[in-house]
Amino acid sequence: MTTFLHRFRSRRRELGLANALLLGLHGALKHVNDRLGLARYYLVAQPVGHLRAPAARQSDLQVRDITNDPDALERLPRTRAQVHYRLEQGGICLAAFAHGEEQMLGFIWLLFGPYNEDEHRCVLRPAGQPPSALDVDVYVFPEARGGLVFAELWRAADRALQARGIAWSLSRISAYNASSLRAHERLGARRIGSLYFLQLGGLEVMLTGRPPFIAFSRPEGPPPSVTLRPPRAPSQGDAD
Repeated sequence: MTTFLHRFRSRRRELGLANALLLGLHGALKHVNDRLGLARYYLVAQPVGHLRAPAARQSDLQVRDITNDPDALERLPRTRAQVHYRLEQGGICLAAFAHGEEQMLGFIWLLFGPYNEDEHRCVLRPAGQPPSALDVDVYVFPEARGGLVFAELWRAADRALQARGIAWSLSRISAYNASSLRAHERLGARRIGSLYFLQLGGLEVMLTGRPPFIAFSRPEGPPPSVTLRPPRAPSQGDAD
């Protein structure tokens, strides 16, 4: 009991009371049956062209587009099916490397149309107006964490999105991943909503503060679709 209380207090300090309780319930459901679970995600919007990120020295890092580099794509810690789907959707992948070396330090995927979630039955759709994109996978390898890789990936992504006339980059971040949420918010991202997924065996229930609000899906049926709409201006935001 003492260990449980200590873990809960630690989670409450890091995640807040509500998310600590949800994570505890998720763990309890998984303990009963691995096909049960409760996930919460924050929907976040990153204004393009308004990035707050410290610059790395020119000699430290380089970020390049590896979308048409099969050898580099093979080194991503993602399945071939995931990579193939993202390429089919017209996505681009930017990867960070130590300057003059081939060791990959991190990567980010940007998509410009609907995206079928990897972890849940849900299609995320970026709003058409203002022009928006999705950043669906920002990853820094463990040995490179704590440095400027995350910020440099976002700096390169910001330039790539500006070149395409995109005003906002939209994504979802696990409410149980406080470090990722803080990293995004330091760069200027803001929360615009939440998504909840309740897994009950083959049935998945999605709850959100925007249409369709609640949806039920099974593996053999079509996934629900959610349109992510950014704030109207970089100085505005909302949450649900």
